[in-house]
Amino acid sequence: MEMYDYLTKNFVIIGHRGLPEKYPENTEISFKNAFNYTDAVELDVHLSADGGVYIVHDFNLKRLTGNDINIENLNSSEIDRLNIKGFKIPRLDYILKTYHEKYFFIELKTIDDSGSMVYNNIVTKTLEIIKNTGMKDHVCVISFNPFSLREMHALDDSIMLGLDYCDLSEKYMGKLNSVDLRELGISVYIPEYKNDKIDCLIKLRSLGFIVIPWTVDNYVDAVKIKNAGLNGIITNRADVMASMLKL
Repeated sequence: MEMYDYLTKNFVIIGHRGLPEKYPENTEISFKNAFNYTDAVELDVHLSADGGVYIVHDFNLKRLTGNDINIENLNSSEIDRLNIKGFKIPRLDYILKTYHEKYFFIELKTIDDSGSMVYNNIVTKTLEIIKNTGMKDHVCVISFNPFSLREMHALDDSIMLGLDYCDLSEKYMGKLNSVDLRELGISVYIPEYKNDKIDCLIKLRSLGFIVIPWTVDNYVDAVKIKNAGLNGIITNRADVMASMLKL
């Protein structure tokens, strides 16, 4: 089943960084255990100093590894020696090859904590891995940075794209309307969930966009989203949500 069919056939639960309430986020064990409850996970990618694409959320590794250094300043061999609570920081190509039957939301981390754009080569490097692993039909490339998505669309317009969005997005990028999204090749809208804005999400869904809010860890919110006709949720509790929603 291709990604579009997977996201539109049924309400989907997507493991946010795997199953982070029980396992270290964005590690293989977190993804592997999330796949016991869902066929899709969201993950974040960064570039090493020598161009390796690694799965990790933070730009600075202190919170996760205890090392007060940015991942972009480390070579692949140095990153491979680090661990997050005993587990390696995985490479994107390894995860896609190992779990090739699953589905992945790959977030390009191209806006740093100060709002500056970084990683000029991450789009081409990520696309190369997606193609080399034969996973074009099993991924949705996402980002808070619409310019990165525009670049991906220009390189390969067959890759499904999704725009992450939160209140801070307007500060850096301005307001994007449905026309802007389509021109960028974006078919998936991934907003930070706000209960009072669900009518706007329903409107986007009626315009043909796939709408999947994040991060939804509350059962009542999940039911409201499902009943509103949206496509799914991104959650830290894929196990709990799958059980409670009986999916």
